[in-house]
Amino acid sequence: MMKILTSLKRIYYTCLAIAVRIKIKWFIPKQWLTGQSGYPRWIAKYEEPYARRNETFAYNPLISIVLPVYNVEESLLVECIQSVLDQDYPNWELCIADDHSTEPHIHTVLDDFSRRDARIHVLYRSENGHISACSNSALALASGEFVALLDNDDTLAPFALREIVRVINQNRGVDMMFSDEDKLEGGKRAFPFHKRFYGKPFLLHLNYICHLAVYRTSLIRQVGGFREGYEGVQDWDLALRVVQSTDNIVHIPRILYHWRISGNSTAGGEHKKDYIRQAKKKMLTDFHSKG
Repeated sequence: MMKILTSLKRIYYTCLAIAVRIKIKWFIPKQWLTGQSGYPRWIAKYEEPYARRNETFAYNPLISIVLPVYNVEESLLVECIQSVLDQDYPNWELCIADDHSTEPHIHTVLDDFSRRDARIHVLYRSENGHISACSNSALALASGEFVALLDNDDTLAPFALREIVRVINQNRGVDMMFSDEDKLEGGKRAFPFHKRFYGKPFLLHLNYICHLAVYRTSLIRQVGGFREGYEGVQDWDLALRVVQSTDNIVHIPRILYHWRISGNSTAGGEHKKDYIRQAKKKMLTDFHSKG
């Protein structure tokens, strides 16, 4: 009986993963059938009025934004950091770790921004350690109660931190938050992914948490931060370990994160980086071996 139930669960979650992936990609057939996606109209109707709101909160926690950097294109890095400076919630710090980049513009850009704003902290690693080690170096700079994760070629919605703080004020015990997201393709927003909390078991089948992910700093450190050897799925691996430690998880039904589709990003699919499949297999094997 247990084997039958296990098989049924596997079939159910496999089908659910397929359905969610279709939901993410619905932008393509809809655009082909109608000649337009309808997404710009959705933004104008539902997002722009919200973006113009002014709000104050009783509790204004410091949010630490963790940003690992490595040889990213200059214009994309500038756009990424500028999206943090454009936040309408001011109590943040940007914790940047550069993973021993070889491109000379990286130091120039980071030094310039850190001089412009004291909330920007930069650490230059003495050797390249890949994304997990670099993320841990950035995490070590964080002094805020909560940590938000940002990739060096992506951007945040200008009201992203405001919405995070709204949730914290509504639920002071919250440990983990994740939002809806979309993608940047050719400089334009596309592929909106409106999520829900699909439950902990489904996270083993699909990383629906993805972006924007925000964690209580003490909890992310309690589970050991980012694990080296899991590069490519390091954020997914972190989310899996965190959800095993708390039930206080909130999905925020707003698009707070814009994930760039590029040659160096997995936004276009895991096939962009072959080593991700091996890291995913290792992550799932490790999870199941621990029961």
